Amino acid sequence: MKSVFVVDDDPDQAEIMGQLLASRTRNVRTFSDPVRAMAALAEGQADLLIADLSLPWVDGTDVIKAAQQKHPELVIFLVSGYPRGPQIAQECGLRFFSKPVNYDELRACVDQALSG
Repeated sequence: MKSVFVVDDDPDQAEIMGQLLASRTRNVRTFSDPVRAMAALAEGQADLLIADLSLPWVDGTDVIKAAQQKHPELVIFLVSGYPRGPQIAQECGLRFFSKPVNYDELRACVDQALSG
């Protein structure tokens, strides 16, 4: 079963994305606390990470760097409503989704990324 981690400081937003992406062949874990997300990534394997850029206590890029260090093959999508989001995503070689998120596009990209 494929595993997706969703990290967003807005618990409602994380839950919405989690519900939209969950399926019989996919386990989705949602986090509004980036520190807990980083601990979960350190403990276990995820196949895809969706991380918000603006998070409390640590920056979204810190979560991404920690995830890449532990899981170099991890597929990562960056989500943000901030103007610097697309630039950071490009610099890191990540797929970017602007808030408000187009859920159909996100679901299609997740499906494609996890189909292999």
